[in-house]
Parts: sequence; C-alpha cells; structure tokens
Amino acid sequence: MSQTCEACENARVEKLESCDNEAAPYRLCSACFTRLHHRALRPIEWYNLAKRHGWWQHLLHDDFYGDDGTAFQPDCEVQSPELYPAPTLQEVAGDPEALLDFTITRWRFSETVARMWQDQPATIALNVVTRRFAQNQQVGIRSALLDVAATIGQHCEGFVRYAWGEYPESVDLSSMARASASCLPFREGFDQVVDALKGRDERERRQLMFSLSYFRSSEALDWIERNIFSPITEDWGRLAAASELDWTRVAKWLDLGRPLSLVALDALAALIRTRTPLLRVWSPRLLRVPDSETLAIALRSCAEKDPVPRVERITGFILDHASCLIGVS
Repeated sequence: MSQTCEACENARVEKLESCDNEAAPYRLCSACFTRLHHRALRPIEWYNLAKRHGWWQHLLHDDFYGDDGTAFQPDCEVQSPELYPAPTLQEVAGDPEALLDFTITRWRFSETVARMWQDQPATIALNVVTRRFAQNQQVGIRSALLDVAATIGQHCEGFVRYAWGEYPESVDLSSMARASASCLPFREGFDQVVDALKGRDERERRQLMFSLSYFRSSEALDWIERNIFSPITEDWGRLAAASELDWTRVAKWLDLGRPLSLVALDALAALIRTRTPLLRVWSPRLLRVPDSETLAIALRSCAEKDPVPRVERITGFILDHASCLIGVS
C-alpha cells in the first residue's frame, strides 16, 4: 500500500478520509487533507484524486471543481494554483496510461477523447484497460473503461465478455450495453442486455431500457411491443426513435391505440426535437417516410380516437414540424 499522498503525490500519508467511500478512503498528507475539506485543492491535487477515485465523489464533484481542477467554491485561498496545473489532453495523448487517467477525470467521454483512443495501438490500449479494470472495483471508473473499450471496438470482445461476469455487482448496464454494441456480435450483445433488463423491477427497467438504444436496431421495437407497461413515459418513445423506426411501424402503433400509439407519438416528437445526448449525436431519421397527407390523416385520426390533452398537444407539434420528418419544406 502506497505511503505517498494520493493528492500531491509527494508528501507522506498522514490522514485517511473515508467520507466519500469507506471501501476506498483518500490517503492524504495533512496539508492536502485540509485543502480537500476546504474545497481548495490545487488542480493537480484534484486531478490525482479524481483519477483514482472518480470526479463524481462528493468532495471532488463538479459543483466544486471544473474538470481542469479549478476550484469553484473554495473556503480559503487556493495556494498558487497556476504552479500546479492538471495535465492537458495534448500532454497525455502519447501515453495510454496517462490518457486513461485523463479519461477517468472527464465529466463525459467526448469525441475528442475518443479520437485520441482511436489513435492508440489497439493491443496496447486493450492491455491498459484490462489491467486497470482488474485493479479498480468502482462502478464509475469501470464505466469509463468500458467507454474506452467501446471506442476500441472488436479488439475488446474478450474483455467485454469478462466484464459481463462482473455485472451487476461492479459494472452498470448502460456502460455494458454501449461496449457490447460496439465489441460483441449483435446477437450476443443485444440478448445479454435484454436478459439483464428481465432481472430488474419495472421502475429500474424503465430507467435502464435506453441501454437498448446503443444497438440502434429495430429489434428494440419488437422488445417494446412485448414488454411495454404503464406509465407510458417519453422514455419509451426515445428508445423507439433510436431504433430504426419506420413509418410502417408507426402507422401500426397509431392504429392499435394505447399504449403503443403514445409511444409512436412520443417517438415522432423525439425525432423532431432530440432532447437526449444520444439522440443529438445520432440524429436518427424516420425510415420509409409517408407523404404529408398520409401523415396528417394518421395523426388526426389518432387524435380523434384519443381526444386527451397529451395526444392533442403532441399531434399538433408533429404536424407543425412535419417537414422535419418527411424532408419537405
């Protein structure tokens, strides 16, 4: 066990702080212990703790620090922060271990970071990710590692299978789904996620079903038909929007009425107004689009059969923005 402070990586350990995670306490010198509790860590000190424990821990999270280690709400003066900068992406790009540290400290896995990983030799990147995964049991850090695996792709096939063996104790379903969609054969990955959803209660299943979005497959639409349950929140429509939705399916659902008609309407609205990060990145489109008259007739018929404010509001919104769906002005 290291006897060097995890924050400054210079002085000897004098304090253990377990308030954020009893299983993995911060090992700190007295000076860094004080700065931690005053929310006044210098950038490199924040960075060194975040790479080991994750930026989302209470004493490190984004209310108190930027992801460059800048203290936002210090209770005392931050001592010479300009002399203790955190590494930049350019500085770590050539070192996979350092790049992995940087990746863990980011608030989100950006396209810029993804490109840096794509430039790494796949075998070396896989070795770094595999080793770090075995060394750290924290779900958040393992999620970042699975994001890297998803970027590397098929070279990580064996690693992703190994990671499934750690589910659900120390990996989360969303990260497993993203990595599986990228690294595993479709049938294997999709079925793994479907099986994982079966083991969740309805509330959790509703929260996690977006994991099927990563496969961007119409099989998720079949899953919706087999598994739909109330309440019909917008989550169902967002999953449908990401899953090769075509007009044939939409027309069928509208004709069937509730609950699938509500999913169809929410999906069309989600295609027009992409509110989630995944939909914004993917920008899915309705397939086999109808002409404007067919769309209008189907939507008005649905509103007449189900004359409630929710349906009237959504159908009106879709009709007002029909050109976004069918590609005409």
